[in-house]
Amino acid sequence: MARQNIEKRLQILRVSYELFSGVEYEAVSLADIAKRAEISKSLLQYYYPQKIEIVRDLLSDILNISFSYTDVLSEPDEDVMQEISDFNMLFFKAVEYNYHLNQFIMSSVSRPQLLDLWIETICSWLRKVCGENTFSYLQLKTALCFAMGGSMHLFQHKDELGIDYHFYTENHIRTILGFLKYDQKTIDEICGKTRDRVEQVDINAFLKYCEDSIQWFSL
Repeated sequence: MARQNIEKRLQILRVSYELFSGVEYEAVSLADIAKRAEISKSLLQYYYPQKIEIVRDLLSDILNISFSYTDVLSEPDEDVMQEISDFNMLFFKAVEYNYHLNQFIMSSVSRPQLLDLWIETICSWLRKVCGENTFSYLQLKTALCFAMGGSMHLFQHKDELGIDYHFYTENHIRTILGFLKYDQKTIDEICGKTRDRVEQVDINAFLKYCEDSIQWFSL
């Protein structure tokens, strides 16, 4: 991709993230994004014919870059699902600490179509991280459908329910591991390690890493 095209894409993602972090997804139009990016709507649609495709790229960038930070927590030859568990709790700890990231995630799971996008994006990402032969697409998709439906509902209503990221992220990973046929002892060990590890992470360092690594992301 030519440098000019890369820079234009980053500009679109940057302003889209700002807009989605301020109001609900449905309240943002392609015309709003084009205006903020200082480009024509037709040029915006050259890069992103539909608004949901912008959200897909935002989610993919966040997942791929922020997951790489969990390397500092992992031990050699560790089960990949331990790293997934660590990332899951670390990411939502960051979401609770950062207003704009919280608003973006809240906005991007506010509609069934967007939750389906989350599931598809994370399923593809997990198959890449775990290796395509580790779990089947059907296994991961089924686990994510059950886990994300419940955990994202808890996330959206966390304030009214008086719960924090420990509760909904641990329930999320326990559901996934259960569907992937992990035994209860292993699930308990993975969740216990995750709690201990994430508790020690400087969340500001993680957020700064994301800001430095994701070119459109800002704190």
